[in-house]
Amino acid sequence: MSDIPLNTNAIVLNHVSKHYPGVTALDDVSFSVTKGSVHAFLGPNGAGKSTAMKIITGLIPASAGSVEVSSKIGFLPENPPLYTNMTVIDYLSFVAKIQTLDSHKKVDLKEVIQKCGLKGMEKRMIGNLSKGYKQKVGIAQALVFSPEIIILDEPTVGLDPKAIAEIRDLILGLKDEHTILLSTHQLHEASLICNDVTIINKAKILKTGPLEEVQKSFQTAQVLKAIVKKWDDNIREKVLSFHSFEDIQIEKQGDVTELHLTSRSGEDLRSELLQVLVQSGASPLELSEVKLDLEDIFKKVTSEEIQS
Repeated sequence: MSDIPLNTNAIVLNHVSKHYPGVTALDDVSFSVTKGSVHAFLGPNGAGKSTAMKIITGLIPASAGSVEVSSKIGFLPENPPLYTNMTVIDYLSFVAKIQTLDSHKKVDLKEVIQKCGLKGMEKRMIGNLSKGYKQKVGIAQALVFSPEIIILDEPTVGLDPKAIAEIRDLILGLKDEHTILLSTHQLHEASLICNDVTIINKAKILKTGPLEEVQKSFQTAQVLKAIVKKWDDNIREKVLSFHSFEDIQIEKQGDVTELHLTSRSGEDLRSELLQVLVQSGASPLELSEVKLDLEDIFKKVTSEEIQS
C-alpha cells in the first residue's frame, strides 16, 4: 500500500506498528480520516483501537510508521480523566486553564456546557453524576479549546439505551464543526452516525473506506424488500416470469405481505419490479433495497480473514 497523503484528510496513519514484548498491538496499520467526517473505528475488544488512538494523540509512540494530524485534537479516552471531587464547572474551568497555549482558541464554557447537554449540572459534583453524564463531561473537556478534531474512545461503552441515544445525538450535533474519530464495538450505533468506517481485528486493518462503498463491496446479491396488499400464486408467477429470483421469502403480516427477493444478476431491479407488482395487481405499499448492516459486514470480513 502506497503512503496516504494528508491533503483533504484530518488524520493519516501510514504503516503504523506497535510492538510490546511478545505482543503486536498494531501490525502495519494504514488508514485516513477525511476532514469533516464522522469516522467509526470498529473492532472487538483488544483489536488495537485504543492503541491506535493513543498513538494518534501522542500519548504513546509507534514502533514503526508515521502519523500525520492536520490540526488540534480533543481526546476522550475510554476511561475519562475526571476529578470526581470537583463540580462540573470547576473541572471544565480547570481543564481550560491548563490548556492555555497561545494556539488554542478560548471558548465560552457556557457554550460547551449547553452543547454537551450539561445545562443545570454545572454545580453538581462529578462523582455524583450518572455514567452517561460523566461521559458528557468527558466530551466537554475535549471541547474546551475548540479543537478541529475530536477523538472518542468507546464513548457509549457501559451506558444504558437512553444514555447511548443521548451521546449519539451529542456526536451528531458536533459533526458540523468537527472531524470526529470514534472507536466502538457497538456496530449498530456506528451505522447511525458515521460516514466512513475502518474495521480492525487482531491488530490488522481489514477494511476501510466510506460506509456505502464498504457495504457495496460485500453486497454480492441484491435483496429487495416489498410490502404488498395482495399476494397469490398468479402474482408470484408474473414476478418469476419477470426475473428468476434466487430466493423469495414470504411473510404474512396482518392485512399485508412482506417479501424478500434475492437476485445475483448484478442489475438494479427496483424500478422494473415495482412496475411488475403494480401491473399484476399486488398493490405495493413499499419497495426498498436491503443493505448489509455493519454487523453483517464485520462477520463477513472477519470470516474471510480466518479463512485466508
